[in-house]
Order: sequence, then C-alpha cells, then structure tokens
Amino acid sequence: MIGAALNADEMAFPPRTVTLRWFVEALQDHNFKLGASVSFALAVGSATSATLFALPISLALRRANPNVARMLSLAFLGPLLVPTIIFALALYQTIMLLFGATSLISLFIGHVLITMPFPLRTIAAVTEGLDPALEDAASSVGAGPLHTFVHVTLPLIKPGILAGFLFAIITSWNDFSISIFLSPAEFKPLPVQIYEYLLYQYRPVIAAVSVWTMVGSVIVIYLIDKLVGLNVFVGQRSS
Repeated sequence: MIGAALNADEMAFPPRTVTLRWFVEALQDHNFKLGASVSFALAVGSATSATLFALPISLALRRANPNVARMLSLAFLGPLLVPTIIFALALYQTIMLLFGATSLISLFIGHVLITMPFPLRTIAAVTEGLDPALEDAASSVGAGPLHTFVHVTLPLIKPGILAGFLFAIITSWNDFSISIFLSPAEFKPLPVQIYEYLLYQYRPVIAAVSVWTMVGSVIVIYLIDKLVGLNVFVGQRSS
C-alpha cells in the first residue's frame, strides 16, 4: 500500500517513480477531510456511549449467577457472532421499518451497537480478576456504594475501560458495512468516501488515504498494548 502511494502517476507496485505528493493531497482533499471528520466524531461519540453502556452491564454480570451471566454475555456479544454485513442489513431493514429513512442518528445507533461488545469484553476481563475483599473492606469502614466505586473499583478497572474504548474507536473508524447502509447523503464516513472514490477513479491518492488510516489504527493499537496488553481482549491481563 505504501509502495503504491509513492507512485507519481498511477497505482502500481513496485513504484516506478517516487513522490510524496499523494500523501499531501490525501490530507487536502475536501471529500476525504469531510469523511475523516465524520468518522472521527462518530468513532469518539459511539465509543464513549458504548463504554458508558458496557460499564454497568459488566459490573452487573460480575455479580450475577454464572449461567445467567454467560447467556447475557453471549447476547450482548451478538454483533460479533454474526457476519457484519448480515447484521448491517438487518439493522437497515429495522431502521427503514421504524423511521422510513436513514439519518445521522440511525448511523450513530448502528455504530454504538457494533462497538459495545469491545468495552463489554475488556471490562469483564479485568473485573474477573478483581478481589471482592477490596470493595468489602471499603464498605466495612463506612464507604458508600458510590464512594467505593469511584475510589476503589474504578481505578482498578480503568485499564479495561480505556482498552475497550480504544478498541471501539478502531472498530467504528474502520467500519464499512454499517456505514454504507445507514449513512445519510450529507454525512458519509471515510470508508464510504473511499468506496465511492474507487467506483470512478483509481489513483495513488486512495492508497495514501489508506496508509494514513492504517497509521491511525496502529497508534491506537500501540496505546492499547501499552495500557493493558492486547491479550486483555481474550480474557487475560498482562503481567
């Protein structure tokens, strides 16, 4: 991808002539800038909402009956268990049935639904290793539930919250299936802008846009690894 973006005139690999022109053009193109702005706002908003929804659910599942908690966890992880395109089509049909048209709100709801499994999983992973005696000790010296949560529980599960939030941002930022079905014409995220560009043009600028997108994703993944380790998503905390 980087090699293709370095070509002066056309998409080819290895590059015949080397230039950084397309990397600059990718940052100046109006449609790509608009798409990146929509994707960024959508990613931050949906990741924040998904994390706020996932936090109380994860804490409640921790104290629930194991069998009930397992069933509810599977239900909340549903968007990860079916192909994204099938989930997106089902969501599109539901939105059209209820509202008759897509909108920014329906796009936002779709992104919250597909991102919520990530903070739910990472927060659940860190709460599994949480010693209940710490919270019991705080309660025994007179701390209320809110005080115990803010000063005992929250600092201990903060890495899982941050990791889930960052995973959700990556998922929303790179999503195409939900966005292509639910995006209104005036607010198209970057993956949809890239798709529509490729329908009519095939120049190295599109490779440069993809490189910038990958750079952003790599930075976020690096932050997740530094915060808690990537293995937190499979239920293991880093040592």
